[in-house]
Amino acid sequence: MLGFDGVGSGLGRSNWGRWLLTATGFCRIGVVMDVTRQDPPIDVTGGVPRPDRDWRADQQDATFLTGGASDAPALVTSDGRVVAYGELAAATAREPAWLPHGTADRSVVLLGATPTVDVVLAYLSAFRHGHPVVLVSPDLDAAALDRLLHAFRPEVLVRASGAAGWPDVPDGYHPGTPHGSLLVYARRRLDAGPLHPDLALVLLTSGTTGRPQGVRLSRRNVHRNAASIRQALGITAADRAVTSLPLHYSYGLSVLHSHLYAGASIVLTGDNPIGSDFWRTCADREVTAFAGVPLTYEGLRGPLPRVWPATLRTLTQAGGRLRPDLVRWYADLARERGARFFVMYGQTEATARMSCVDVVDDPAGIGSAGRAIPDGRFEIRPLGPNATIDVGEVLYAGPNVMMGYAADRAHLADGDNLRGVLPTGDVGRLRDGYLELTGRIKRIAKTGGRRINLDELEESLAADARVAIIARDERLVVFHAGDPPATLRSALNRACRALGVPFSHVTVRVLDRVPTTSTNKVDYAALAALDGVPVNT
Repeated sequence: MLGFDGVGSGLGRSNWGRWLLTATGFCRIGVVMDVTRQDPPIDVTGGVPRPDRDWRADQQDATFLTGGASDAPALVTSDGRVVAYGELAAATAREPAWLPHGTADRSVVLLGATPTVDVVLAYLSAFRHGHPVVLVSPDLDAAALDRLLHAFRPEVLVRASGAAGWPDVPDGYHPGTPHGSLLVYARRRLDAGPLHPDLALVLLTSGTTGRPQGVRLSRRNVHRNAASIRQALGITAADRAVTSLPLHYSYGLSVLHSHLYAGASIVLTGDNPIGSDFWRTCADREVTAFAGVPLTYEGLRGPLPRVWPATLRTLTQAGGRLRPDLVRWYADLARERGARFFVMYGQTEATARMSCVDVVDDPAGIGSAGRAIPDGRFEIRPLGPNATIDVGEVLYAGPNVMMGYAADRAHLADGDNLRGVLPTGDVGRLRDGYLELTGRIKRIAKTGGRRINLDELEESLAADARVAIIARDERLVVFHAGDPPATLRSALNRACRALGVPFSHVTVRVLDRVPTTSTNKVDYAALAALDGVPVNT
């Protein structure tokens, strides 16, 4: 059985008490579970480094994303074009034709992730042939792109020819060369530095407005998470997902990976999932699976019952906590339509998703993040020596845990820093085998001498108004889009009394709109920047 305090784990030892959550339940570490597992044991051995593998020896492994039945559909466009798995395999079997001559044996490819056939083929081809891919938003502005180029010094840039925002010729690169619907830019100087043999993918967690930070993922990370998600959701070759989330977002990319791994298909569209065109495409192309974040599901509560496609049978939600009342509402809607609704929890650092629960089949899981996916483990680490043992930082272990972070090109040569164990930075507890999340460690502020969980406070006010809250200088700043309802002041008063915080410590600010990130989450960093003062976000 896995423990988290093995030599080299970096997490230290403790006798505070530890609990382990697996895909089948939870137990005190040291107590033997008499449980027969069908999934293979987790490939993490108490902090012992996972061996480096030559990317050439792993080349065959990369076909797990192109191995569906040769005549079965893999990619489907909104206008009805179909790319079968046979065509997908043939198009990715050789070195990318767009790779400029004279580039290194392994080249870092920075790819603008527009949801088109040519972009997906470029991604799969680079992935298969050992070229690490840095996936980025296709809408990056010139300043953000310049920061990424200086940090990671990719040998090749690839984007869809119609993408806006990028300069015509990025600094340090040759003019773009057309390859079908792609534009390819080659770096002028090929002196960027070595790459770790396991590195396959870099997904960004910051860099749009500040210093870039990427998550380094191996081919094994991607493979094992795709396999676990396929098993957890029961994805089959008959399923068809849709790009309802950006491909540069780990959750959206995981939808692509897990469905291709299962030999299923995915519809490529850039339409907004709140709009009618998106749902018309879903109906026309017989989509069976839809993925969304909390803001998406909040916006769909009105229209979805009217536009529900006849073929839709699976909903998944991740990217933040959805209010329990909305989880119940969607569970009831899915039950009426003979569908499933999976609430999931994940992080980019775990190649996307770590837990799930079908709240239609298992309503006891409502309010939780579910159970660990196959091959995954959760553990709660108390926040201090005197803290309660049932609430603490959530630790996750599994073969999908990232190799580590990367802020610049030198980090791309680093090995596996985490050894398969991820301190998530989330605070939670275990309840009857389910993981319940209560907030982020960084979202716990001290105000008026009291520790305040800002996420829980936002949720407690949700019945009166949708707000975003940050802390600054012992004060709480509450942001609301448009004129706040009359009930917000009284709700804040009640919350302050319950928390023991003087109401004078609260400021309400009205905005035209609450800023969100490219993945449709509240952008707390942007809220902090409104006053130009660092805050605890």
